[in-house]
Formats: sequence, structure tokens, C-alpha cells
Amino acid sequence: MNRQSETSDEWIYDQVFSAVLEQRLIPGAKLKESELCSVFGVSRTIIRRILLRLSLDKVVELRPNKGAVIATPAAEDVRQIFAARRLLEIGIIDDACEHCTSEDVAALKEIVNRENTAIQTGNRSGAIRLAGEFHVELARVARNRPIQELLRQLVAQSSLALALYEAPGHLLCVDEDHINIVEAVSAGDAAKSRDLMARHLEKAEAEMKLEAPVDSNDLKSVFADVIEARANA
Repeated sequence: MNRQSETSDEWIYDQVFSAVLEQRLIPGAKLKESELCSVFGVSRTIIRRILLRLSLDKVVELRPNKGAVIATPAAEDVRQIFAARRLLEIGIIDDACEHCTSEDVAALKEIVNRENTAIQTGNRSGAIRLAGEFHVELARVARNRPIQELLRQLVAQSSLALALYEAPGHLLCVDEDHINIVEAVSAGDAAKSRDLMARHLEKAEAEMKLEAPVDSNDLKSVFADVIEARANA
């Protein structure tokens, strides 16, 4: 695979991954190869390669004779996802406190500010994406790339769980969890940071009702911006 195809693969992967993070693609949504080829203007070979990668990240399920769908985590899967996140995110807090620089603090605060702005303006998908970005960025601050990559997958799976199990009528609202974590980490207070992260993840899990039906999505609607950009190119 040459560098150009690698770049194309990465961009398309990121587009689908972001659609999952922002809940534009929800659990059970069918990913038809023909539609994805049409949306992104690439061959089935490329689409199949990307779907395989997404399946390895547990974001997509490849079903024999039925094609690819966005994964649908069971209730027990959700509990295990959050258990894994607690182990990882609480575990890296000491390193985050040790390595955190003024530039890192600024980057974290910028994400929090953008997240809160998205909430206040009703940009739900953006708020969900930025909330996940905050947690992945904290792993970067800890200077642990493998955990950062693992956490990126778990954050996407958490977004799937939220799309499936979020209590009806639940509204996103600005809270102080993320900014409080930033302040504790920047102060080097590992004990307080661990406690804040533990309570934050417990609250996120507790807000979900582990039961809900699944709807489908129209891929061309989900990626309307991509189609429009290609049409105007």
C-alpha cells in the first residue's frame, strides 16, 4: 500500500470513527459497501480494508452474509467498557500529574471550553465528540501512547453505549467535572485527580439505562458533508 492510499484510508477511517463518536452513526446502523464506495469515491477493496480495521477496534461488527453494522454493545459489555476505562484512566493520573505542562493545561482547557460551548449552543454531537477527546487528550498528557490508542477505542465504544442506553429525554448540561480534573492534574494533586476521575466515570455510567431499541441510519445523510464537498470539488 503506497503512502497516498494510506492517507486515503486514514481519512475515511477518521470520518466513520468521528460519525460514531458524534452518534451520527448509532448501534445497529448498516454500513453498505456500495453506499460507502459512493460516498467516499473509492473502491470496495479500500472500504473493506477500513471496515476490517473498525471491526478490530470493536466499533463495527462484520456479520457473515449480512455485511457490516455499527456494533451493538450488550449491557454487560457496557459495564466492562467502563470498568476498563476506570482501570486505564485512573491508572494514568499519576503520570499525567507528573508530566503535565502549561501547554498541556492550555490544550485541555481549550477542549473543555469548546465542549461547554457546544452544549450551550445545542451542538449535541460536537459535545459528545469533545467529551471523548478530553479523555484521550489526558492520556496524551500522561505520555502513554498505547493507552491513548486503547482509550480512543474505548471512548468510541462508550459513545455507542450512550447512543443505545441513554435515558430518554436526557439533556447534556455543563458541569464542572472536566475542568475540575484539569485543575487537579495541573496542580499535581494525584489523589484528588484520581477521585475526581473515578466519580466522573461512575456518574457517566450511572446516567445510562441499560435497555433501549436501536434505529437505523441513512449513510448518505450521515456523510452529506462529504458528498457535497466531492460534488463541489
